Amino acid sequence: MTYSANTNSRLTFILALWSLLFTKCFTLEYLVRHYEAPINSLSYVWALSIAMASVATVVYANIQAEVRTKLLKHPNFWVILTLALIIVILVAKSLLATDGVSHSLALAATGLSIIQLLLHGKDLKSRSIVTSISWFVAALAILNTAQPLAFFVFAMSICIISFLPRFTQFVSLRRGKLDSQAS
Repeated sequence: MTYSANTNSRLTFILALWSLLFTKCFTLEYLVRHYEAPINSLSYVWALSIAMASVATVVYANIQAEVRTKLLKHPNFWVILTLALIIVILVAKSLLATDGVSHSLALAATGLSIIQLLLHGKDLKSRSIVTSISWFVAALAILNTAQPLAFFVFAMSICIISFLPRFTQFVSLRRGKLDSQAS
């Protein structure tokens, strides 16, 4: 799929922010469970964060109809959407469960590994393969982690595998755009 530089920069920025949001939510979930804080994390951490971020994404993204059409025509769109829904269910299960959290989060990380490969299809680049392998390694690490710590490992995996590369890409895209405007 080809995007304009502005759309690619906007999408990268949005994905980086969502990665940072999930890093925060999983870290707070770990802290709430580890220190047994009397907080309903589903209401005060997850629901509020995701609701506000969803509104901000819709307002900020403002993606044109032709770009949405291209996304919907991606050959693996329905498979990726189905996997994403399964990941959401696995994460919700881990948030609601008192045990077996590591298994659900490990399966979610494995799903993210598969999605990374499906997104790029035949145009696999070394970066996509490294990201996919990183998610698989994260899944193995999460699987071998005790319950509350699994949330923290998942949070750090999101930060390292998803947020940092996208944030770096966004900064380089913006810097390139500013350099080209200055010339």
